[in-house]
Amino acid sequence: MFGEKGQKSGIARQQAKKNGDKTYIAGNACKHCGSYEKYTSSCGCVGCNIKRNKSKLYDDELMKPYRTKAKNNAKTYRYRTRKKQQMPETVDNEKILEFYKEAERKTKETGVIHHVDHIIPISKGGLHHESNLQILTQFENLSKGNKII
Repeated sequence: MFGEKGQKSGIARQQAKKNGDKTYIAGNACKHCGSYEKYTSSCGCVGCNIKRNKSKLYDDELMKPYRTKAKNNAKTYRYRTRKKQQMPETVDNEKILEFYKEAERKTKETGVIHHVDHIIPISKGGLHHESNLQILTQFENLSKGNKII
């Protein structure tokens, strides 16, 4: 009986790997938390892993490299444009993140706040694509508003 569950679990894991899924539903429950969801890569329990690593999310020093202003701004615009369906499939997120990092760098160097601006505003049908971005000072960007110049 136990071997049969393990065999079903192995098949489920192989199918999840084939599909590119991160998790799968195992045939046997975790001894610690009772969850059936396991990671495809390690066969580790998802519930236990989340519980074990949750404290890391609240460690400011550990999470500092992941919580930069540039990354936060890029993430916000990705969310907004996906919601409005104005982010094409061909977008290069790394290039877009470089715009936000460059604006942050210019702000630190000059002391003047710089923004990443959409040449054709999203509100006017522009896309969130690297070819539609430019770096402007805060004054220029706020003066421009949602106009197409």
